[in-house]
Amino acid sequence: MSMRTIITATLLLLLFGCASKDSVAPVPDPPDDPRPWIETLSEAQRNSILWIADHEEGNLDDWDKGGSPNAGGGVFNTGGSDVQAISVPGVAHSGEFAAKTTITNAIRAENGNKAVRLMRWTDKSWEEGGDYFPDTAYYSAWVFMPETCNPNKYDPWDPGDGGWWNVFQFKSNDAAGVSQPMWTLNVAHNDNTGVMSFYFWSSLLQQSFAQNGVVPMPVAEWFHLEARVVASTGPSGRITLWQNGIEIFDLQAIQTVLNGESEKPIWGIGNYTNHIACGGQEGSATIYFDDAAVSTLSLSVGN
Repeated sequence: MSMRTIITATLLLLLFGCASKDSVAPVPDPPDDPRPWIETLSEAQRNSILWIADHEEGNLDDWDKGGSPNAGGGVFNTGGSDVQAISVPGVAHSGEFAAKTTITNAIRAENGNKAVRLMRWTDKSWEEGGDYFPDTAYYSAWVFMPETCNPNKYDPWDPGDGGWWNVFQFKSNDAAGVSQPMWTLNVAHNDNTGVMSFYFWSSLLQQSFAQNGVVPMPVAEWFHLEARVVASTGPSGRITLWQNGIEIFDLQAIQTVLNGESEKPIWGIGNYTNHIACGGQEGSATIYFDDAAVSTLSLSVGN
């Protein structure tokens, strides 16, 4: 075995961990286009980008600028040493680095919530003259799920919620300036087919939306999620969601922000649940994100 082969195998083990004694979790294929993703977009699309996180600095400063309280975003973890958010090489959608979000010990709701949240609400930090995103904007990210995961809870240990797994969300500040979850994009798992798919849920409004025709979530390959959000404190808001350029939701006549401090959407991606089973093993889940952006034009539809 060559030294290059040994080094490659070692890096893969460090990045993904062993899925079993004899294998490692899937690695995405190299991109068809070696250019940074942003360079593959049209000039109009590039000019419409208000904020982007490509993680090429080798850290998560695109989200939180080193943890500044005025960063206009941040990395928010719940669960102590059971959760981790880092930038890693070798698995990126484009470039070299991607954000890796991992939770562990999320078993049967017995150990509390485990969450990584990468959040953003301004185009730049406040020190740099940042401003809230506009009332209508597109929020997007490339996502890599290494394996099929199941957030479902079963009797006798289901506490009554059936299971949930939040990977993409919109929050809003209330009148006291405290962010509240308005809409979460959750993952459903079909026990009969083993297929994962998305649904929308609002715990504040007690509303849930499933897909009319289920579009399976890709596994072991990069895919694109993009949401167009129209901010409204009344029933005139709208959220349209595309998966790889295919419209899978168009929620109309909904409230999308609270009548609070900012009245603007707070966007987040991440890995958040209190029970998960991936690859048949309970407790741990990893999701990779890359080339996350907020823009005034769609970066997937028609591209």
